[in-house]
Amino acid sequence: MGLLDIGFAILLLKMTICTLPGVLGIFCIASSEDTKRALRSTVCNQLFGVSNAIPYPKFARFLNIAGTVLIFFSLIATWFILLRPFFETTPVA
Repeated sequence: MGLLDIGFAILLLKMTICTLPGVLGIFCIASSEDTKRALRSTVCNQLFGVSNAIPYPKFARFLNIAGTVLIFFSLIATWFILLRPFFETTPVA
């Protein structure tokens, strides 16, 4: 018996799919203004070549909305991938 069973690897993959979007969403919502400004500067430099192409209030609103969507996705994925099989009932014959 190997240390890493295929069922355990699949469970780790499912847990990763369920938790990483939530962690990223919490980061988007809870990060400080300085972190959001640095992120905006990096994104604008990569996409447009200038550091202030997107106004900060719009970028901060986008991060809050994206963070909320990611948290909801994480909750829904957790329900359908991990928890739903525990709540399904089998018909009695």
